[in-house]
Amino acid sequence: MNTDELNTKIELTEAAIDLYIKDKFSIPNLTKETGKSASEIYTLFPNKKALLKFYYPSLVIRYRAMISEIDDFGSYSISEKLSNFAFTLFDMMDERWEFVEDTFEKYEWCCATKSEFQQEIKELFKEFFTTDGNIATSAGFFMGDWFYASLKTQFLFLTKFWLEDNSEDRERTFALTDKITGFIEELVYSKVVDKGFDLAKYSLSAFGFNKQVEEFNDWVSSWFDDTPDEEVEIDIEDEEENETNNNSD
Repeated sequence: MNTDELNTKIELTEAAIDLYIKDKFSIPNLTKETGKSASEIYTLFPNKKALLKFYYPSLVIRYRAMISEIDDFGSYSISEKLSNFAFTLFDMMDERWEFVEDTFEKYEWCCATKSEFQQEIKELFKEFFTTDGNIATSAGFFMGDWFYASLKTQFLFLTKFWLEDNSEDRERTFALTDKITGFIEELVYSKVVDKGFDLAKYSLSAFGFNKQVEEFNDWVSSWFDDTPDEEVEIDIEDEEENETNNNSD
């Protein structure tokens, strides 16, 4: 999809949400509001629901455009990048509070499958970490596909917390965000394990085990293989049925 089509999709979604908030959302009203024909709209979106749901991935797309204009964004620490993302999206969602309050739970929180929004978040977080030069070598041991998926899930929990936060100026959300992002930075920046590996390699070399050092290096390098972990989905209903059958036996 080219830039013009993407901008048109965002424009249509924003207009659709404004109509949704006014309880006037319909394709005829959207054509009047945007000047786009119904055929143009349906070329980009299969149905009305897709128009509204695109709002969430469009937040990440717009955020990417924002940070591309920040010259020194690459020098931000990992906690600064994660916090910047969270606070920026909260501000953006606050502008459409009525819509987010009404749709976040059914479109994203209770989504049974991976949504485009969740995939966009996961990919953005992966870029944050894989382009950060301060990440400890040992962090590669756990920074697999599941790691970025868990960060994505954590952000959904954080968004849900933000929506339900009644503290003044949502201070509790900001405090929680700072604590989470600070912990993640400590986790991936810590060089303690790296130093332990260096000591182990030096000790092996000192005792003439050079082949073992090479194998050790290959083992550590294998942590960074970009092969996504296979995700296993469990059908709860099937599990319950099997359990019932076993009990009856």
